[in-house]
Amino acid sequence: MRNRLNVDILSLGAGAAIAVVGALVLLDSAGTFDLSLGWMAVALTAALGVILVLSGLARRPERDDD
Repeated sequence: MRNRLNVDILSLGAGAAIAVVGALVLLDSAGTFDLSLGWMAVALTAALGVILVLSGLARRPERDDD
């Protein structure tokens, strides 16, 4: 029987969201495009929203063993 690989969706999604924000900062500092402070706030808020949604989805429901 093969063992199933358990993937932590929260860690995967949080890492991806932070990597995207990091890539935006890197492209901005390289001069590829101009990212204003307002757009950076939007990107950070979206990344935080993704992390919060995934943390809500990853939570397992509590079992009542009574």
